[in-house]
Amino acid sequence: MASLGRREKLGYGVADLGASLSFVTLNTWLLYFLINIAGLEPLLAGIVFVAGRLFDALIDPLMGLFTDRRKHLWGRKPFIRFGAVPLGISFALLWLVPDGGQGVRFVFALSLLLLFSLLYTVVQVPYMALTPELATGYDERTELTSYRMVFGVLASLVAVAVPPVIVGVFSGGGALASSSPMAWMVMGTLFAAVVAGSYLIMVASVSEPAKSGAELAPSGVLAEYKAAFGVHGFPAVFALFVTITVGIMIVNSMLPFFLESALQLSSDQQPVVLGTLFGVAILAFPLWNALSFRLGKRLALSLGLALLSATLVLLVGLARPGGFSTLLFAVTGLAGVGLSAVMMLPWAMLPDVVEFDELASGRRREGLLYALFTFGQKTAGSLGVFSNALAASLFGYQAGVAAQTAETTQAIRLMVGLVAAVVLVIAIFLTWRYPITREAHETAQVQLKRRVMSDG
Repeated sequence: MASLGRREKLGYGVADLGASLSFVTLNTWLLYFLINIAGLEPLLAGIVFVAGRLFDALIDPLMGLFTDRRKHLWGRKPFIRFGAVPLGISFALLWLVPDGGQGVRFVFALSLLLLFSLLYTVVQVPYMALTPELATGYDERTELTSYRMVFGVLASLVAVAVPPVIVGVFSGGGALASSSPMAWMVMGTLFAAVVAGSYLIMVASVSEPAKSGAELAPSGVLAEYKAAFGVHGFPAVFALFVTITVGIMIVNSMLPFFLESALQLSSDQQPVVLGTLFGVAILAFPLWNALSFRLGKRLALSLGLALLSATLVLLVGLARPGGFSTLLFAVTGLAGVGLSAVMMLPWAMLPDVVEFDELASGRRREGLLYALFTFGQKTAGSLGVFSNALAASLFGYQAGVAAQTAETTQAIRLMVGLVAAVVLVIAIFLTWRYPITREAHETAQVQLKRRVMSDG
């Protein structure tokens, strides 16, 4: 397949507006919303999140297998086309607080999260599986991933920074923890339109490869999973990504609590700090793209992980409550540079596994490999978020108020700083277990071409 043009790269990347906007909004705000606005006990809120995410994770591999076995007939885009609007509707309904007690609200939140999770899998797994089909080269995949991640980080910025603004406007100001439930529903509806629209734009602007592969011979589900984990490089990148996700999700879901209670920033101050973090991350993508080309993906990712873990410790240890400071913005900006690498490079590593799978098995299973990757992401994310819910419960977080006790505030700082940083440092060591270099990937592609020529 010919190299992708800029239009196709932009068209593919724009769908990550919807993917990241919905995913990061839930990871950042759903726990906060369920505790402070819906009024669920922290552990009940944590159970909702974990149950929804684990269900989501478990169906990912099944969806990956299904799309791999049907791509020779349907391709991947029909799943995205017909699932985009229902996905947006289910996202909007997640931010509705029904009448009734904790039991009713618990069941409602869990049911809606399960529905959203199902639809997200139906749309997102085929979308992700298009990456190695659209871009075939080692560096081209990094470039395509960087396009996607620009939209993804922009969406992440909106996801973490804009909800307080929308909620503040439609609540008439005041503390975020005591804001109006209707304001959250407005936010959910606005975001839902972006989620559905971005996927539909991608479907309309990107041409799927004419030949998506031959029909796969049926085999047992467990046998397929076992075979995937035997693919050269996949176990290493899977373990690396899961570890990174735990650390990032601890930070993501605790960030609203940290900004409000530990740094004592108002709802109109928080977007400025978050805008700095994610704005710098977007600007840093060309830097990491160039470093990856020059140093390789492993070394570039290791540098990004080291920078992010160090700046988290500095942010929590040095930033003082009560407003803006030069130190706060300097450390936040450095964290954004590290975050850029951590968000982009693991996703750029995964597509290179596909050729080694084809070389060993004679089959391409992009859907399954990406689905197992997102299975790990969601399972790890659930662990990160539930650990925060557990910490909030154990250290006496008081719902509906911004000011917390010194013990609770210290626990929040500990989770965002030291705990998350330790997890990310572990990921640095795992990065060097990933065996696929540019040279190894190019050798695999040459061997595949020779096989095709000999079979022809």
